[in-house]
Parts: sequence; C-alpha cells; structure tokens
Amino acid sequence: METRYLKEWGDDLHRCIRCGYCFEGCPVYQELDWEVDGARGKVIIAYGLMAGDLEASDYIAQKLFECTFCRDCVERCSAQVSIPDILAAARADLWSNGYGYDSHKALLDKVTGSGNIFDQKLVPPSFKGEQAVLLGCRLLERSDDAEKYLTLLKTLDVEPKTFDEVCCGMPYGVLGDKQGFQDQQKKFRETIPNKDEDIICVCTTCVFFLRKKYPELKAKYIIEEIVERLPHHKEKIKKLNVTATYHDPCNVARGLGMVDEPRRLLEEIGVRLVEMETWGKEAKCCGGGGGVLVTDSELSSRLASNRVDDALETGADYLVTLCPTCELNLRNAVKKRDARIQVKNVLDFLCEAIVENGKE
Repeated sequence: METRYLKEWGDDLHRCIRCGYCFEGCPVYQELDWEVDGARGKVIIAYGLMAGDLEASDYIAQKLFECTFCRDCVERCSAQVSIPDILAAARADLWSNGYGYDSHKALLDKVTGSGNIFDQKLVPPSFKGEQAVLLGCRLLERSDDAEKYLTLLKTLDVEPKTFDEVCCGMPYGVLGDKQGFQDQQKKFRETIPNKDEDIICVCTTCVFFLRKKYPELKAKYIIEEIVERLPHHKEKIKKLNVTATYHDPCNVARGLGMVDEPRRLLEEIGVRLVEMETWGKEAKCCGGGGGVLVTDSELSSRLASNRVDDALETGADYLVTLCPTCELNLRNAVKKRDARIQVKNVLDFLCEAIVENGKE
C-alpha cells in the first residue's frame, strides 16, 4: 500500500522510543487490553505500513480507527511524538486504498449533501449583532439550547451574529478523506462573515479543529469570552447551590489547555465541585471522539459507561461537561444504566445562574 501521508510523519515515527508511557491513560487500551490497542502499538503498525513491512488489512484498519484522539498519549510522551497526527495520516492512507468503513462513508455523505452531520436543513437562531458566533453541527441541531447560549452571550454584552453554517470538516479530517476535507474546507471558509475578526465557537471540537486546520481564522472559545466578561456582571449571578462533578473534554483540557477556567466559572455560580479520580489533563476520555462513535459505537458506549462509573463514585448530583458530543455520549450511558446522576452542559448552568436570574 502506498503511504503518501504517513511518509510526511516519518520523523515522528522514528522518534518514538517505544517506552510505553502512553499505555497508562489510553482509554482504548484500558478497555481492550492488548498491545495493539494502545498508542505504542498503533505507532508500530503505522511504522510497519510506512516501511512496507506490513500490508494493509481489515484488521489493521480496525485497530487504527479504534482511537478517540483523546491526546492523553501526547501528554505523557517524553519524545513528543504527535500520535493523533500520525494516526490521521495512517487513516488517510487507508481511506485512499479503500479501507474506510461503510459507516464512515454514510456520515460523510450526510455532510456532503446537507452541510452537517444530521443530513437536515438546519437554520441557526436569528441573531443579527456584530460578533460572529459558530454553533457547530450538534448545537445547530439543538436549536433551543443554541438560542439559550446565544442569549447568555447577549446578557454578558456580546451582540451575537449567526449565519448559515456548514460543517467545519472535522469528520473528513478524522476519518481520513483528504479530498472530501479540502472540498469542505472551501465551503466552510465561504460561510465565514469576516475572516479578520474573532469568531466565537460554542462547540469544543470546532474551536480546537479551527485552531489546528484554519490558522488564518481567529477562533475564540465561548468559555474564554465568558471568563473575560463575567467579572463585570457579578451582580447578575444567582448562586445555584448544587453539587456536580466536571468531565474535562479532551479537546478542552488537553487540546486547548483549559483546566481551571471551567471550574472557576462553576464555582462562581455556586456549583460545589467534587472531582473524579482522573481529571484535568489526566481525565479519562468518554469515548466520543476520533470518529469512534461511528467506527465502533459499542466501544464508545463502554468508555462512556466507565466514565459514568467515575462520576457516580463522587456522589455528585450532576455530571457536567462542555463538549456536546461528550454530553450526548455520557447521557446515553446514564440512560442505558438508569443511573441516578444527571448530565448537563456547563453552559446550561451558566444560563440558569445568569440569564434566567435576569428574567425574575
């Protein structure tokens, strides 16, 4: 198999010293318990493909697509090997050689046809201010929540401006469809109202992906905006007086390096935090990333259930997070088990404490 994309990461593949530190926090390895399921095993496979020592197969494709891109391995890697980038390249080579899953193609066909992962005509709530806000596919589909979060920004003196969005192309990039990604990038760039000004991103995945793949855009995470503005609006806060545990989304804690900011906001609005055994940059992944939701939904569900176990051990009433995909995956796990904890988005709590308080 030609490994056009893996060869671009040859230096990283040679730099891996096979130390094994990446096993410690890998959610897939912890669940499946084979060498090949950890980052080191996947890097060795990728090296074998690049060197021509291994031939592509359905089994190899399965293993290289079984990664949530949680970046825990990157945090632990003493050699600073960019493992998610290596796996993205390996997936691109596999895709180019016909090893994409039917479920991958079905998802990408939805984005190509409709502009979003739901294959529907999705219209954002109408806000006609000055500050462009990108909701992302999942929050476009949850229009009531999107309107609440935009109103939260307005309450903090941001004048949001919505626009006809299309998917940023993350699914193509994660699943390895290079040509599809280039085509989607072009469509996405054409929708941005003003490329020279900040664009506030509500979705954790979108903001991380934009900073990585659209460096010319000034992507700002909604939490950064709220952290800056809330100190000037403390009189609007109604303390919630609830107990919660916070699940760090991988793209927020390890991707953006934001660990303290969400916690400070929660404490500011009267949420008593009880931490899980793993948190911050060492937080266990819920299994929602890296395309695993469509590659292996059962594995994704098991990883989410493991994280719910962690949350239940804290005794908290709420399990809160920021990522819409984490929220969905964790809520499904709670529902499946009929667990006694409620899953909420941090932004929902902020709306309760600030927006709804202002209506009273």
